[in-house]
Amino acid sequence: MKKESLKQLFKNNWPIFLILTVLVFTTYGNSLNNAFVSDDIAEIRDNPNMGNFSYVFTHPYGFIRLILYYFVYQIAGLSPIGFRLINFFFHIGSVLLIYILIKLLYSSKRIAFFSSAIFAVHPAISESIIWISGGSYPQYTFFFLISLIIYIVSKENWKYYLLSLIFFLFSFMSHPVMPLPLFLVFGLYEICFGDIKKNWAKSIPYLMFSIAYTFINLSVIPIRTSVLQTVHYQEKGVDNLFIIVPIAVSSYFELIFWPKILTLYHSELAFQTFQFIINCFVTIAYFAFLIFAFIKNKKLFFPLFLFILSLSPTLTPFRFNWIVAERYIYLGLLGIIVPVIYLFEKNIHRFKIKNLDVYILGIIIILLLTRTIIRTTDWKSEDTLWIATGITSPSSPNNHNNLGDVYGRQGDKLRAVQEFQTAIDLKPNYADAYHNMANAYRELGQMDKALQDYNKAATLNPNLWQSYQNIAAIYFGEKKYDLALKSIQKAIQINPKNINLYLNMGVVYLTSGNREKAKETFQNILNADPNNQIAKQGIIEASK
Repeated sequence: MKKESLKQLFKNNWPIFLILTVLVFTTYGNSLNNAFVSDDIAEIRDNPNMGNFSYVFTHPYGFIRLILYYFVYQIAGLSPIGFRLINFFFHIGSVLLIYILIKLLYSSKRIAFFSSAIFAVHPAISESIIWISGGSYPQYTFFFLISLIIYIVSKENWKYYLLSLIFFLFSFMSHPVMPLPLFLVFGLYEICFGDIKKNWAKSIPYLMFSIAYTFINLSVIPIRTSVLQTVHYQEKGVDNLFIIVPIAVSSYFELIFWPKILTLYHSELAFQTFQFIINCFVTIAYFAFLIFAFIKNKKLFFPLFLFILSLSPTLTPFRFNWIVAERYIYLGLLGIIVPVIYLFEKNIHRFKIKNLDVYILGIIIILLLTRTIIRTTDWKSEDTLWIATGITSPSSPNNHNNLGDVYGRQGDKLRAVQEFQTAIDLKPNYADAYHNMANAYRELGQMDKALQDYNKAATLNPNLWQSYQNIAAIYFGEKKYDLALKSIQKAIQINPKNINLYLNMGVVYLTSGNREKAKETFQNILNADPNNQIAKQGIIEASK
């Protein structure tokens, strides 16, 4: 297809593009002003570097999103709408690109429209659009689809081909892991739709990009592992692929065909023997049909293989990720929708009822849209999210910890303690839950229990400086100044750049009567921060 033909495609299909765009906003419009939740809070709302352009360069292999964050912050400040619109843009872009891709591959407006419309509203991927921090999934998909479409239309035009490589690179700059296996798609396209004997060499640069990024990201693995073990308290170990793959694949099929249970934490993955046999049967059936499609109909094989290929970075025995997460399936959803619609459209004419496909698929789209709108309300705030997650993921220690925060903010400290204790029962090494339970006990005035749990939290996670800070506060209130100083000094050793810790240490010195040490501490703070009014006042008090 020549460049003019691609322009003609846009010209002839703009009403469909408009309908698909309206469909996305109809589905997700009510979520635009949802609050920052979960990772959004630390990464955006409470990030002191959000307005600093230099922060962009701290993530050289993922700076596209940080650039977008920077400009949104400059225009709209910390409004969730601006940041969530980034996700909307990439999702709408992906939907329109899916229409173009399917139109190019299958030469059918109906298959292209219904596939992209279902993708636009499907609740299984709603997490990636509503949750700002999940936006890297539609972002990498957007750039990958552009790359693939340009590759398809490039033919012998090397300018197009180079442009395809550039957008493939942008895909890597959007997510560090998920695009790694996608170099295979270009060769797969030639096998299924093109001429692999003639064009096999064209896929080599995509392979080289993937190899290069694999080596680049080797340095990320220890960081990722550390985060999972220290922040999420994931246990070390290696999983059995013959267990996790059937569980994951069958769970994703359930999410696609019956998206009733949607949750941030898919923790309910312990199955009885009979259920696991069903999981295995579903997975074997998928792979069997994949082989059948390769032999009989490569138009079916192409999207079906894309499904498992896009998920492959998460289907490893190494514990670098969750076994199942809705955001992981963003691109993979396309691989199931397309063959289903393709087979549906090929066989629906047998009933000889005019526009029967429109009626049936229209109803399905409305039902999926409705389910997604309902799901968007779960993400309205931290409270609504964790309460909804508590219903669907009762075995998640992370969520019980979050629920403790919810009840704590609502003033129900005893209920908060119960939730923190449940989190600890499910995950005995959960330092954050011990720390949060100590906070609740402290607010209840039960200082002995608070000290006990703060110490337990610090033992389990030696980097949890907040526990030492709060231990110091309790000792300070009890006028045990020596113990308070020891605790605050431990906190400073862990977090030496936190000025508030030094201010607290100065206050302890001053209150305990050690005016020289207090004056020295406040002066050191002023040397680093000349405008610190608390330190100035501290020096005045220490000089009396």
